[in-house]
Amino acid sequence: MIKNKNVPLIVLGIIAALLAGCAVRPLFSSIKYNSETFISQRDSLTALEKKSDNLKRFQSTYEIYQDNLKKMDELFIGKEEPVEFIEFLEDEAGRSKLTIDLTPLTFKAVEEDVWPSTSFEVDMEGSFPNFLRFLDRIESSSYLIVLSDFSLNKPTKNTNGDIAISFRIKAYTR
Repeated sequence: MIKNKNVPLIVLGIIAALLAGCAVRPLFSSIKYNSETFISQRDSLTALEKKSDNLKRFQSTYEIYQDNLKKMDELFIGKEEPVEFIEFLEDEAGRSKLTIDLTPLTFKAVEEDVWPSTSFEVDMEGSFPNFLRFLDRIESSSYLIVLSDFSLNKPTKNTNGDIAISFRIKAYTR
């Protein structure tokens, strides 16, 4: 008889455990989901606060760097209209007492180039010391350029000790 009294209690205990399991499990999964969402939102908020701080720091130092940014922009020539750069080359050739002939070149972009560029074939005639002076001036200019493919020849017309030089200038553009 003692066994009969325990059976309803055992059945009632099993039913209570099943009900508690069915009610507690969704509660725990909800807690887990909400805590993961909270952690994700907290991390997003921390990242946004960091970006906001960086933006405020940049805004406060922008005036300090503005002159340097302007100087960096002057390193590059205008791709569509490189008139200023061409005039600079012609002026420097005139100051160096050289004749200059510029021919724009079109190349496919080289993969290792970081910035877009435009190239010119330059043919010059004059004395070698004047050419060295010209090179010194354009290398110390504010433009970002690369000189290559130098060729030294006799000029087509007979002059007193002058030389004909041709080379390429690659100028980086905005």
